[in-house]
Amino acid sequence: MKKRSYVLIAIISYLLILIATLPARSITPLLSDNTQLSLHGVTGTLWNGTASIISINNKLRLSDTRWDLIDWKMLTGKLAIELNSHYQGNDINAEVGSSFLGTYFVNNLTASLTASELAQLANLPLIQLSGKISLDIKHAQWKQGSIPVATGVIDWHNATVTVAETVALGNVSIALGESDKKQLQADIKNQGGDIKISGNAELIPDTDYAVNIKLLPSASASDNIKRSLGLFAKQQRNGEFLFVNTGSLNQIGLI
Repeated sequence: MKKRSYVLIAIISYLLILIATLPARSITPLLSDNTQLSLHGVTGTLWNGTASIISINNKLRLSDTRWDLIDWKMLTGKLAIELNSHYQGNDINAEVGSSFLGTYFVNNLTASLTASELAQLANLPLIQLSGKISLDIKHAQWKQGSIPVATGVIDWHNATVTVAETVALGNVSIALGESDKKQLQADIKNQGGDIKISGNAELIPDTDYAVNIKLLPSASASDNIKRSLGLFAKQQRNGEFLFVNTGSLNQIGLI
């Protein structure tokens, strides 16, 4: 039994050495041909290396990226790297990887970007967003073709939305977690602004998403803003507007 253990340890050690010394640039053609990733200016090895530019789906462009393989994760049946990168001059830090059974995951993701950059990435038409968005995602995981789950917080500071008129939303907080049905749920609320927001959104298997949000105009809200709320939300007796909707993420340009 001990002899088999020593042989297994030797084989694993040998494979790790091979991974450590394999040039990272040797796999860049493979990634370009089989994924939506395109790497440029690659140096180092698969164990630790850098890339000057990483393009994802020809939309998201990361710069000055560095990765380090977390070797002990292999003993738990996972491949994972510590990733440090930049988007539009803002830092991005995360642990990303996959289990040997095909579950992808992201841990301790911290990043920030402007709301206008997010709108451009999500291809949101006829709408202008402003403010600063920060992400603090403790954990997220998903399998190909399945609904993801995640825990963490997304903050949108000094949020404004402009369609025909600009609406100030103050500071918006989105807390991510799991619903009772083990599905991704977002609890949404804000402080300040022209409209008080409270409600939730959830990813569900049959229709992709469901939204249930209460909107209460504040004293600063103009008559135009109040009338605009009535175009997509149902006014309640207490002055709130209730927005309930389900549909596909494809309809709003997020996938």
